[in-house]
Amino acid sequence: MEESPDSNGNALVLRVRAAFMDWVAVHKLDLGLLMFSILVTLATCIHYISTMQLWTYPGFPLDDSWIHIQYARTIYEGIPWQYSPGVPSTGSTSPLWSIILSSLFFLTDDPVYIIWGTYVIAIVLYATSTFVVGKIAQDYAGQPVWSLLAMGGFVLVPGNTWLMLSGMEAPIFVFLLVLAVFVLDKKDIKYDPILGIILGLAYLARPEGVILVLICVPVRFLMVVWHRELSWRRLGSFLLMGAISLAVVLPWILYCLNATGYPLPDTFYVKVHLPTEAGVEAWNIWWWYWLRSWPFLWVAFGSGLVLAIKGKPFPWLVAWSLTLLYRFTMPYQSLVNNTRYLIPAHALFLVVAITSTAFMLEWALSLKKYADIKTSARFMTVIFIIGVLIVPMQPLYAHQAQTFGNAVKNINDMQVTIGEWIAENTPEDAVLAICDAGAVRFFGNRAVIDIIGLVTPDIVHGNMTTRETLQYMYDRGCDYIVFFDDWFWVFGSYIGGALTTLYRVDLDDNIICGRDAMSVYHINWALTGFS
Repeated sequence: MEESPDSNGNALVLRVRAAFMDWVAVHKLDLGLLMFSILVTLATCIHYISTMQLWTYPGFPLDDSWIHIQYARTIYEGIPWQYSPGVPSTGSTSPLWSIILSSLFFLTDDPVYIIWGTYVIAIVLYATSTFVVGKIAQDYAGQPVWSLLAMGGFVLVPGNTWLMLSGMEAPIFVFLLVLAVFVLDKKDIKYDPILGIILGLAYLARPEGVILVLICVPVRFLMVVWHRELSWRRLGSFLLMGAISLAVVLPWILYCLNATGYPLPDTFYVKVHLPTEAGVEAWNIWWWYWLRSWPFLWVAFGSGLVLAIKGKPFPWLVAWSLTLLYRFTMPYQSLVNNTRYLIPAHALFLVVAITSTAFMLEWALSLKKYADIKTSARFMTVIFIIGVLIVPMQPLYAHQAQTFGNAVKNINDMQVTIGEWIAENTPEDAVLAICDAGAVRFFGNRAVIDIIGLVTPDIVHGNMTTRETLQYMYDRGCDYIVFFDDWFWVFGSYIGGALTTLYRVDLDDNIICGRDAMSVYHINWALTGFS
């Protein structure tokens, strides 16, 4: 007797359901970690966003966030990386982040929806990073409780949620860092090509991603040699890893060479300089403050070496590499804007502290003489991790939520407001000289000359005097300057008498903008000596 179509369909449904239930049973732990990572990430993000909305309407706590979104708009418009029309720029710190954000413009060009869309993308990447942190802890220590503590601590690191919701590239950069750590710990040859892709994308997320190539890949190679696993096939796999990584980053490097003649993005040439004495002193002050406030740093510094000896060096190496890179290239710049550059290093140090503590405990409990105290020892370690490593961060974590709201309000009240005023009160062909290149450009939608040079290659590479900069502005029809009032002395002696103040914003609660007052000036070049 033939089976009916309905019975065949029911049998297929039952087989699919059985296969799904088998898959769930096998991956029950991973699904639990994923759910927990989503819950804790959503909880902290809701906390920060709701706090922000008590201060202001949705936005970002840094003006630089709007630079990424402006680059994203140029990608959508078909003129990628032209920050001003006709002027190719390499000022994007994270071309990968701008490419990701450009997807939003296929759905809407409303700034409000762009902001919320950026939040959604950031939260998804943040939750994914949190999940990978849980997987790392699971691999290192074995017990689910350590994964839960590592994930919970990760989202509570002061500044981490602030940074992830800032509109900056941190969500994709941190995700690639922790993913690289997770894959680096996988010794099988099949992971080498995957690692090549991650390495290339990490560089496109932030130039600092190159530390994975310079530090972690050689260590991975040495570990292969140490375990006597090196062969011609494995050597070829490492070469393939390098080739894949180079293939990923080469288009951006070639574009930078073509646009400016330099292989690195202009953010490097603007921000990286020889450390000054004042910068090193500021670095030392802040680090002593953190070391006095957060015991997890001391634990990470010491016990991270234990992980390294046990063949798990990579989170410790990445955290140290980022810290030392900033110390010797940009100690002061890494501290400004809420120390945003150092937050990923702090987060990784916390992961090292929690996983190394749990790792050492699990190793000790594997010894027969401690077999009868497993439950009490784990309980005491949980108390130690929560009370000594996580709780001391909480006052600053809570303060950072208010800092987030205050900073978003500052950017909305100053740069966003001025950008909207420019859009309504200046000709469409106006050219602006600016010191903050983000929201003024995005909302004003006018061609700009960035006096700092971040998005104007001629400025950063021209080594211009003040007079040469003004001549450059004159030659390009720049009739407006948008500048912090306290910075204007730079130009005052040359064009002070030719300026008219058109619009001004003063902040009485400023914590993030360069100065408390910014103005829009009109220049009457006829009253100057420029021609």
